[in-house]
Amino acid sequence: MDLGLFDKMKIIFDLLFSSFMSIEIFLFFLLLFVLVIVNIKVKNRLVPIILTFIVFVLIIAFIVGFSSYALTCIDSFIMKIMDYYYFPSTVVFFFIFLFMVGVFVYTMFCKKKMTFKKVFNYICSVSVFFFFAIFTSLAIIGNLDLADTVALYENNQILTVVQFSNLIVLLWIIVTLFYHLYLFFKKKFDNEKVEN
Repeated sequence: MDLGLFDKMKIIFDLLFSSFMSIEIFLFFLLLFVLVIVNIKVKNRLVPIILTFIVFVLIIAFIVGFSSYALTCIDSFIMKIMDYYYFPSTVVFFFIFLFMVGVFVYTMFCKKKMTFKKVFNYICSVSVFFFFAIFTSLAIIGNLDLADTVALYENNQILTVVQFSNLIVLLWIIVTLFYHLYLFFKKKFDNEKVEN
């Protein structure tokens, strides 16, 4: 079915006002949006806690209500990760490279990051740049088409370079996650000590 933009907008508009339940859902999310926007100005600490609780309750209710769908999604997600690990995509590798370029540029301009995190970001991003350069040079030397995945999977050197780069990015994600958790809890407990 090939629908134009206006046809799709008309279907969405009809769907929003076709039943009482659709109107209720629309009003609920409109209220959620208004609360978040108003709380930017008011800065009430209770609103984010209550809204986070409501969102998690809704997610749990969805998972319980549609358990077979949720399990299929989780299974599919794990299979995609495993599939990407064993058969990495050069397209995804290019976007990972661009993402690490963004991390590199952001780290250079960010003044609030601790020295450890800046150094770690630089190590990871420069390593990915290095492996992307090796990946490109191997493709040039071997006269390989980067879009031809079959030829790339037959080349153990290119496959190893891509997989190793993926491990570096995975390590960066894990360390960054724990770093932000550390900052969150440090800020939370430091504020509580100051209040006491």
